[in-house]
Amino acid sequence: MGKIYFHADDYGRSKEVSKNILNCVVNGNINSVSIMVNHEQKYHNKLKKFKNINKRLHINLTEIPKKNIKDYHLNKLTFLKLLFLNETKKQKILNEIDKQIIKFKKIYKPKELKIDGHEHVHMIPWILDHLLKSKMYYKIVELRNSNEKLMMPRLKDLFNPKYIRNLIACLVVKFLYNFNKRPKLNAPQFSGILYSGMQSLETVKKTLFFFKSNKYKNCEILIHPGYTNKKEKLKFKKDYFEFYNSKNRKDEFNLCFSKELKKQLSQFK
Repeated sequence: MGKIYFHADDYGRSKEVSKNILNCVVNGNINSVSIMVNHEQKYHNKLKKFKNINKRLHINLTEIPKKNIKDYHLNKLTFLKLLFLNETKKQKILNEIDKQIIKFKKIYKPKELKIDGHEHVHMIPWILDHLLKSKMYYKIVELRNSNEKLMMPRLKDLFNPKYIRNLIACLVVKFLYNFNKRPKLNAPQFSGILYSGMQSLETVKKTLFFFKSNKYKNCEILIHPGYTNKKEKLKFKKDYFEFYNSKNRKDEFNLCFSKELKKQLSQFK
């Protein structure tokens, strides 16, 4: 029998984001969460109480709080900038990754450590190489494999700029995974980039059908139900605030309470 993880990223990013994800854990269909540890601290104790929830460290390098890194340029990092970082700055980032790992272990005290990356930065070759080399030292047993299998798109997807953007991102991650010689990451079959910011009951059902058709057993579907509000606007850069405060996030939050979705997830084998 297979296991399906209906997974939320970004827990710990802010009070509102964390509160909304926690609501999805307590009252909704979320059974797996990725956690940032270099932002909001208040809600970690609340999540710790749920022993049956799958928990992973969400390495955050593109929204690092200014107080954490004095180098101004490292506060404006993007996925692409991280790809081509010079060696001096790379070492600062690796130090930041280690700090986040140590802090996560101190807060959540996992017997075995599971890791993924905010905006999938853990798939960048030099970062993934560091994590793989650190597996024994930190007892890392799982790294999310963001090398998502491509599903046949719906006709309307082909005319949706967001889907095309997601498809390009998916292909970039695939290239990086193959460039890194396809390391074994011991992770569930992943889906979440292609329909990032677009998840609905229809896309989740489509993904579940794809998983079943290919006889995948342990699988993960990523959504982003953690949304913020205008009171927290100053906690985010402009583009990120629009992302965290988007209608799509609120729709994905509501999706977590769908009875039909609960039925579909319970039938996964």
